[in-house]
Amino acid sequence: MLVELSIKNFAIIDNLSVRFGPGLNIFTGETGAGKSIIIDAISLVLGDRASNEVIRSSEEEAQVEALFDVKGDRGLKEVVSEAGLEYSENLVIKRVVQRAGRNRIYINGGLATLVTLTEVGRRLIDICGQSEHQSLTRPEEHIEVLDSYGDYPDLRAAMAEAYRGYVTVKKEYDALVEGSRDVEKRRDILSYESKEIGDADLKPGEDDVLNASKEKMRNAERIKAALIGAEKALYSDSGSASERAGAALKALKDVQQYDGRVGKVAESVESSLYQLEDAARTLAGMGKSIEYDPSTLDEIAERLDLIGRLKKKYGKNIEEILRRKEEADSGIAGLTSSGERLKALTEELKRAKEKAEGAAMRLTEARLKASETLKGKLEDELKTLGMKGASFEALVKTDVAPEGGLRFGEKGSDRVSFLISTNPGEEMKPLSRIASGGELSRIMLAMKRVTAAGRVPTIVFDEIDAGVGGPMAEAVGRKLKGVVKTHQVICITHMPQIAAFSDKHFSVKKETAAGRTVTKVRELKGDEVLGEITWMLAGAKATEVTRKHARELMDTARGVRLESLSKGRKGEA
Repeated sequence: MLVELSIKNFAIIDNLSVRFGPGLNIFTGETGAGKSIIIDAISLVLGDRASNEVIRSSEEEAQVEALFDVKGDRGLKEVVSEAGLEYSENLVIKRVVQRAGRNRIYINGGLATLVTLTEVGRRLIDICGQSEHQSLTRPEEHIEVLDSYGDYPDLRAAMAEAYRGYVTVKKEYDALVEGSRDVEKRRDILSYESKEIGDADLKPGEDDVLNASKEKMRNAERIKAALIGAEKALYSDSGSASERAGAALKALKDVQQYDGRVGKVAESVESSLYQLEDAARTLAGMGKSIEYDPSTLDEIAERLDLIGRLKKKYGKNIEEILRRKEEADSGIAGLTSSGERLKALTEELKRAKEKAEGAAMRLTEARLKASETLKGKLEDELKTLGMKGASFEALVKTDVAPEGGLRFGEKGSDRVSFLISTNPGEEMKPLSRIASGGELSRIMLAMKRVTAAGRVPTIVFDEIDAGVGGPMAEAVGRKLKGVVKTHQVICITHMPQIAAFSDKHFSVKKETAAGRTVTKVRELKGDEVLGEITWMLAGAKATEVTRKHARELMDTARGVRLESLSKGRKGEA
């Protein structure tokens, strides 16, 4: 369950911490006080997309941190551990939203992804807000509600896998059928490309070598003159470096017997002399080998021109051109065997379709069973909410393809729509055609009571009392007290008849300090709860009669609570 929620610089909340308890946690306050901001903060730590618009004005970041008691939740432990995060029975989730856009998610102190957070969040809390009310009127979402209630994830996963397999084969099949209409033309094009590249007999890096040879050939005379000149300066000419080094060496050797240091210098000069002579011989050989040949230069230019044309057609370098030839050869081989592949794909597609249709039929069968049990349980719930004559149906309609067989998708072949008759004798109508907001709120509460059972430890109801009158509000309160037998419940309400059932009651108010508006949340105790319910009944015009009425509401709720506890003890006995 949710133990504590800490909020900092979020919307009009500056710094706030709320400690929740088991049972029914009620939030009340004037419209616009910021009650829904609490729900928005909870949604953020469950994986809602973050926007820097939630950051309090003049602040650089907002933080929301939640502490959960997840003792005994093995599925959650697997999700957290598989994500490489530390798991403990006190799970801490923290979201940091920065104006600069560097948002972060932490789970038990470790950085986590939004995907991981969403997977963790859906196992912790189910939020029933205004968007959830609207989802009841959208038939496209009914299939998810039914499947969640039916709890057959393996069938859904098998259907999704079978559908993806079918789509993969169908895509290749369609492409091959489309391509086969132009096989010969495509083969000619690929053959031409392969031959043109093959005839060129390209070598990787060849263009670099040719460019270097071209530059050498174009500057042959200059290079040769430099080599000959250098050889003469080193060796051939009178007064060359070798001649002068030889004279120096002779002079040193003549006196080295008189000073040992001269001998070492003489050795160094002698070594240098040998190196000069070697360099001169090398330069002489190089000079003889360099010749300017116009015909060779023309051949190099022609080869580079060929490579340039191929680059324009097939790739920016020789490596890419050669890869293009490999692709062309592979394409030719594929076209050659396309007839055989098409035949094989026809059989493969048939098997993939049969597999998908089988998975869809099993899913349909499971949905039909789930729709029957959902019908019975939901109608029972609606009776306790003052809709004794209501009839409900989860209509499962299977789509059939025009060419025969099933029309299927990732979710199977079914369309699910929720129908209801709120009074005996009336025809069944889609939920979207229900005019009463109060009826829709009660249906939502009943739906959550049935579908969320055992799935998550905490359920949040944001203004579940929309359109519900006073007497019926008490029935909603009783139903919420029934929900807390198996769940922690957090509820925002404007109805005193519902607030009277609270196990923990929080008052939400807006205050102005230093010219800034902030939302404050305070847990009410003892007579403060009575005072809040009195205010909810009559506002500032509260009288002793109103206070007495508030006390009666609380006494009634306390009786329901004691009755529930008594039944619980008998059950334990």
